[in-house]
Amino acid sequence: MDLTIENILLVGSLLLFISIIAGKTSYKFGVPTLVLFLGIGMLAGEDGIGGISFDNPQIAQLVGIISLNFILFSGGLDTDWKAVKPIMKEGFALST
Repeated sequence: MDLTIENILLVGSLLLFISIIAGKTSYKFGVPTLVLFLGIGMLAGEDGIGGISFDNPQIAQLVGIISLNFILFSGGLDTDWKAVKPIMKEGFALST
């Protein structure tokens, strides 16, 4: 398969679609969504049936940092201030 923007978008879209379907059906089977996502990643990876080769650690680090920032931002945005306020003293003590 040639490495063109169309192929990258096609593969990315297919993986996203499969992940959405897996997330919706994971509740039905009683399997955590993370386990299904790991399985999809293993199947799509270099040793799986997808055969997607990825050997650039700088891009992997960048994707990981951006994803972690998004997760932390989303967690902070959804946090209820009233639930955090009573345990703030202990949280600050543990963070130092």
